[in-house]
Amino acid sequence: MISVVGTISAISDDKTLSLFKAVALSENDCSNILITKLRLTRRQYYSIMSRLMHADLVRRISGKYSLTSLGKVIFYSYVKIEAAIKCYWKLKAVDSILVSANAELPAEECQRIIDNLIDNNEIKAILISNNICESQCYASSEQKQQGEQQRHSRQLRELLMH
Repeated sequence: MISVVGTISAISDDKTLSLFKAVALSENDCSNILITKLRLTRRQYYSIMSRLMHADLVRRISGKYSLTSLGKVIFYSYVKIEAAIKCYWKLKAVDSILVSANAELPAEECQRIIDNLIDNNEIKAILISNNICESQCYASSEQKQQGEQQRHSRQLRELLMH
């Protein structure tokens, strides 16, 4: 049975991921070229291909390997993850700015910071569509509200006790 864990573990090592990418990018000239290019033994090559086929990421038709529909979706997701990793330090900077600004940063300013720091439009859209700016501000304002409510509750209890 296909599962998330099984699918991710199927491409979790460098050699398997490299071969998966090679198939996805149609660098499927022939097994000998891929074996040499990726520095794999024949046994490693066929073992990896077997795992990829068992995970239903790759299929073999007329001696050629290609991605299955699931493999295409997984490869697309991999490309998105790779783009996010390339922006890692910029994403860390966004997080740092949002945390240090606390609730004092207006959502428009937050959006401007994301626009200036992040080049990738899809990543920008994810950050903005998930209301990262507003959720950071709301989290801080919720904490303030909870603190005020607790303080009011304490004051009310003190008044009732006296």
